[in-house]
Amino acid sequence: MLVSSSGLAAQERVADLSDLEYQDTSWGRGELHKRGYTPRSQESGGYEYWWNAARGQCVVVRSEGNKVASVVGSPASDCGQAASSKGSSDNTAAVAIGAAAILGIAAMAHKSHHHDDDRHGQDSASEADFERGYRDGLYNQSYDTYSGGAYQQGYSSGRRDRESQTSYRGYSHNGGSQVTCESVGNQRVECPMDTRGDVRVVRQLSHSPCTEGVSWGLSKHTVWVERGCRAVFQKN
Repeated sequence: MLVSSSGLAAQERVADLSDLEYQDTSWGRGELHKRGYTPRSQESGGYEYWWNAARGQCVVVRSEGNKVASVVGSPASDCGQAASSKGSSDNTAAVAIGAAAILGIAAMAHKSHHHDDDRHGQDSASEADFERGYRDGLYNQSYDTYSGGAYQQGYSSGRRDRESQTSYRGYSHNGGSQVTCESVGNQRVECPMDTRGDVRVVRQLSHSPCTEGVSWGLSKHTVWVERGCRAVFQKN
C-alpha cells in the first residue's frame, strides 16, 4: 500500500515549480539550479531528470521545442537515488498511516490530474503528456497532432472542464463572436454557439480538411466537427 501511495504522489505536479511551465527551457534550467536542483539524466523526447538533495526530491521536466511543457514529481530511483531507509518503528507507523490515508491520497492525485477513468499513466512520461494535453484543452490552445494517447485523453478532459467552467456565459449574441471547435481523435464534438444567421470558418487549425456538411456543420445551438477538423468559426 505504501508503494502505491508513493507512486501516486510522485506523479503529482510540483507546486513550487509550476512557474517554470511555458517558460524558456534555458531559463527554467537556470531556475532549477538556483533552487537547489542538479541535473541527473536526459532522455529522448525532451525529458530531463533533476534531483534536489536537500529535499530528497526527484522531478522530471518535459520540454517542447524551447519551452517547458510540464514539471512533475518522480521516484527517487529515476534520479539514480536509493529510497531512504528508516527504522522498523517508522515503517510500522507508516503502514498504519498509509492504510488509513491511501484513498485520500489517491483521490487528491486524480483530482490533481483531472483523470476521469480512475487510472493514471504507467510512468511519469505519460503523466506529463496527460497534464500537457489537459492544460492545452483547458486554456483553448491548439491540439498537438504529433502527440499520443495520453495527451489526447488530457486534451479531451481539459476541454470538457473548460466548457463546464464557462457554461454560465451562455451563447454570445455578438455578431462578430467566434468559437473554436476541435475534433480530437476524429471524434465528433459539438460546441455551443449562436448559429442564427451565417456561420463560416475563419481559420482552420487542423491538417485534416474542414468541409461543411462533411466534417463540420450546424445545429440549433451548436457547431459540430468530426474527422479531425479543428477550426475557428465566426457568426457574421
